[in-house]
This record gives sequence, structure tokens and C-alpha cells, in this order.
Amino acid sequence: MTTLPVDTNPYFSFKLGGARSRDLLPSWRFDTETMRRDDGLEIVSTWADEPSGICAIQHLRRFDDIPGVEVVLRLENRSTVKSPVVSEILPLDTRLPADAGQKTFLHHTKGSDARWDDFLPLVDELWEGRDFALAPVGGRSSDSALPFMNLQLGAGGVVIAIGWTGQWMARFRREGAGIHVAAGMERTHISLEPGETVRTPRILLIPWEGEDRYVGNNLLRKAILAHYTPRKQPDGEPVLPPVSHMTMSTYHRTGKVTLEDELDALERAKELGCEAYWIDACWFGTGNWGGETGQWTIRKDVFPDGLAPVGKAAARSGMGFVLWFEPERVCVGTEIERDHPEFVLRGGPNPNFCLLNLGYAPAREFICDRISSIIADSGVTIYRQDFNFQPLPYWRAADPPDRIGVSEIRHIEGLYWLWDELRRRHPGLAIDNCASGGRRIDLETTMRSFPLWRSDFSDVGGPAYGRMLQIACQIQTAGLSQWVPIHSAAVWTYSPYDFRSAMSTGVTLYNSITAPDFPADDAKKAIQELKRIRRFLLADYFPLVPVSFATHDWCAYQYHLAEESAGIAVFLRRHESPFPLMDTRLRAIDCSADYEVTMSPGFERGAVREMRGEDLSRICVQIPETPGSLLVEYRKIQGRGGVR
Repeated sequence: MTTLPVDTNPYFSFKLGGARSRDLLPSWRFDTETMRRDDGLEIVSTWADEPSGICAIQHLRRFDDIPGVEVVLRLENRSTVKSPVVSEILPLDTRLPADAGQKTFLHHTKGSDARWDDFLPLVDELWEGRDFALAPVGGRSSDSALPFMNLQLGAGGVVIAIGWTGQWMARFRREGAGIHVAAGMERTHISLEPGETVRTPRILLIPWEGEDRYVGNNLLRKAILAHYTPRKQPDGEPVLPPVSHMTMSTYHRTGKVTLEDELDALERAKELGCEAYWIDACWFGTGNWGGETGQWTIRKDVFPDGLAPVGKAAARSGMGFVLWFEPERVCVGTEIERDHPEFVLRGGPNPNFCLLNLGYAPAREFICDRISSIIADSGVTIYRQDFNFQPLPYWRAADPPDRIGVSEIRHIEGLYWLWDELRRRHPGLAIDNCASGGRRIDLETTMRSFPLWRSDFSDVGGPAYGRMLQIACQIQTAGLSQWVPIHSAAVWTYSPYDFRSAMSTGVTLYNSITAPDFPADDAKKAIQELKRIRRFLLADYFPLVPVSFATHDWCAYQYHLAEESAGIAVFLRRHESPFPLMDTRLRAIDCSADYEVTMSPGFERGAVREMRGEDLSRICVQIPETPGSLLVEYRKIQGRGGVR
């Protein structure tokens, strides 16, 4: 297994007044303390420099159940004067051993930018002397690049996960028998004020061993579920995105919204088996949603009694209530920009937009109070936060030359405070993290939220792409699931192929469910199938074929729940595939055991058959139609054959 640095060694680096920390720290006062936590150990190591007043505090966690290390660095100025500039702050800056003769690969994934290849898996070879870097675009953490990666170092490797909902970066360089790895914020150059503290991105490192890189990916999935996922109380089950419906596609087409239509759709959603009803960006201001963020008042022309009638109807139906907000993008002329100009940052590329400065306490407290009031009055159970522009230009425009990075740090800290405070005020509140569809997925956001809408490619323009919409949904599921177990997408049509292309731990019915031609029976069966297999979607994940966007390929993947010796596999034959058969090898099958297996081309579950593990592990799948799909469900027969 790849060796990580000693717990009390600095995982980090920075420059102080131009001098490198590796040269400075040996002369600084050092203290360390180890504390036992419920899930492992926390080691807090402190390096303090008396002359400058700078103190580096490394918080390191080790888990009992995962061979991982989490690191967060904080820098503090304990003097009474401004500090020398602290720059190039990297919470991770280390060298990992690698055999000189072994090829090294970095497995990573494209982020979201509302394209058909959102979350497409990627791989780059790190040859001797090659520099390779990853970073998102514009300050949203998974905009075009996902902050999860697997560094394969011959027989083993290290999974790296970054928790920072801003402009992170990761750099890699092959140097002989090792890989230099660095990660942190993209730009930092900060003179700290007296008593000031800044924090850095959260870094999780999970070493793994063997030839199969999915050992590492599945350790990350386990870690996220165990330590970085909100839990229900009192049962402790993970909070999952619901099967839901909203009428926003109709609003986009017609510009019309009425309370009567919403309540009719809610009643139909209940009949179909939905778990939540969702009102998106049509409830506030005067109806011009894109030009009125910052005007957080309910439309009395549509909802004269507020949104409480919808929330109460959802509760009576046993459903949750999702409500959309976009607090950070503030339009010029709205209440916040007009009445509280000190709350916003300006200087971005669009003069009509400002950024609500969550780093400014009065601004974040104001918006928290406003949102909290609407949540309480309306019966909201899932707070949905969108973010439809790039904040990085605003942060950088606000920073003086000796404070580069501070506006971003304070904003991200304020975002975490906002979400944590809303959850504190409203116990049981779930948070949906959207950001133009899946552009803020990172280790910090998974701790507090789920992506209910993982890509805007599936939005109102999605059906115009024809069959590429289903292929895009397949890529999203197959690519994102390698790292993150909990996410959800939109579905427009309800054949087994179409629905299975989009389904994950949740799904959103996006077209009009009250239309006369809506296929209610198919939708009910699809939802029932998802609910039946949903728990397997949290298990170990294995793609069964390379993930591609080719229209003639198949997409296939498996989820295996080891503790039950059971799982599912989904096979999707695309619309231009000339291949009716696919030979594949299912993973984690006991070849000497017997299994109960069902194979379901449609939503009607296939007949149960018994198969030897040897036959199941080398299954030949047949899908005669194009496009078409097959759902395989299997469970080991206990007490008969195999290793027990």
C-alpha cells in the first residue's frame, strides 16, 4: 500500500515573506495533540513562529474503518501587527513513492458544463518530467473538472478528494521513483491581519493496493457514505435525493404558473409514487426569474397565501417540499442590491449581476434570516440552492494586492456557515446543491447536501438532442458514480431504456405529468423499480465496459452489496449499436456458489432462475432491440456451495 507521510509531519507547504516553509518549520516551536473521536483519531499539530506571529495548525484525521487521512490546514496571525505575506498555501504538498519502472496514471473525471460529456471519465499517463494540473473554471468546484482523482502507482495507488467549493487546483509531476502531488487554492498571497485566521481546502487521501483501481474508488464511496453524508435522525440512514416532480419545464415553455396547476401536479405526483414536490424558480419577484434574484418575496399574484398551501398539501400527501433559491447571484435593481449595496461585490463581467458577499457577516445573516423565514412559513423540507454564474472574477476584483484569496476564503466559509445554520434552525432539512446543474460537487458539499440536478444538459433543451440525451444521462451516472454515491437527474420519457439511462439514487420527473398523453402506468412501474433497487446504488460500483459517448456502444455497470452477496447490473444498448450480444464479467461473484437471478428487459420483473456463480460471472447479455436495456438482479443462495 502506498505510504503516506507520518501523521505529525507537515503535509502542507507555503511561503512566508518569500521563504519556503520547509526551510522555516524546523526552527519553529512544535506541539502536537492526539484526541480520540467516535470514528477515529484526530491529530492536531502546531508550528509557531514567534517573530512573525504566524502559526500553522494542521488538523489530521484517521478513520477506524477506512485507511484514509484527512487534512485541513489553518494559518493564524497571533501578533499585534500585519504579517508578512503568506503565499502559495498548499494543504497538500508531498511526494508519493512510485516504482521507477512502473507506468503511472491519473484517473479523473470531467466536471459539469451542461454538455453531453458531463462527468466523462478521463485518464492521463504521468511520464517522467510531465507536469499535469487540474482546476475548475470560474470558482465553482466541479465546473468542468471534478475534485476527485485516483493516482494509480503500479500495484496500488492513492485516491485524492478535495473539499473546497471554490477555485481549487491539483498538480502532479513524475520525478523518478516518485510523484510530486500538490493541491489547494489556485492563488493565495495574503498578509494576515492581527488575530486573523484563514483555512484551506479539506484534503482526503485514501491509499489502496492491488491491480484494480476500483478498490480505491469504492473506498472513497464508502468514506463519503460513512463520514461525509448527512444522516437522518434518529435512524442514521443517509439522506437521499427523492423521486420528485416539478413544473418548471412547462413554465419555461409558457411563462405560466398558477397555484391550481401546482396543486393538481402535486396530487398526480403523489399518485405516481413521487416522494417530494418541487417548486423551482417561478415563485418570487414578478416572474422574471433570471433577472430578479435578490428580490426574495413571494409572488402574491400566484400565491396569495404564500407557499404554505403547497407545503401543507405535500405534507398531507406524505411528500417532501423542495423550494428553489439562488441567493448568491444578485441582480441590479433588486431589493438586496438597492437597499443593501454594502452586501454585494461588483466588478464581474456582467454589470447586471453582483455577488452576495457571504464573507460579510451582516449579508449572510440577512439572507439566512430571509430564507429561514420562507422555509418555516412554507413547510419546506428540501432547500435547493442554485448558482448560475461564476464568482471568481468578483472575488479577485475585491482582493487588494496583498490579500489575494481572502475574498474567496471568506465567501466559502460563509457558504458553509449558511448551510450549517439553516440545518441547525430547521432539524431534518435537506439541502440540494445545484449550481447550474452539478457544478459544486466536492467533499465539503457532500457533507451537507446532495446534487438533485447533476447536469443542465437534461434541462428544458435536452429533448432537442434526441437520443444523445439518454447517452448523456448514462455518462453522468457511470462517470459520477465512480466517485460520489449520491446524486440525481432529470428524466423526460419512461421506457425502460430511457428511465434506466437517467436513474440514480433519485430522479426528477421533468415533463408535464398532468398532460393527457402522459404515460402514467410506465412512470409508476419505473418508480417502483427504482425504489426496489435503490439501496444497491449505494454499494460498490463497477463499470462493466469503458464509458464512452459513441452511439454504437453499450453502457453497462454493476453495483455489488458485499454484506448481502447481492447486487444489480444495468445494461444499455444504444440506438445505433449493431451488437445484440455482449459478453461481460460481473465482479465480486463467488464462482463456486449458486445464485438466484432475475433478468428484466422491461419493468415487469423477470422470472427467478438459479445460476452457478461461474456462469453468472461470465454472463452473455442479449438485448435484441435498439435502443434497449436489461436489468439483472442477483443474490447468493446461502448454505449451498461456495465459501461460507
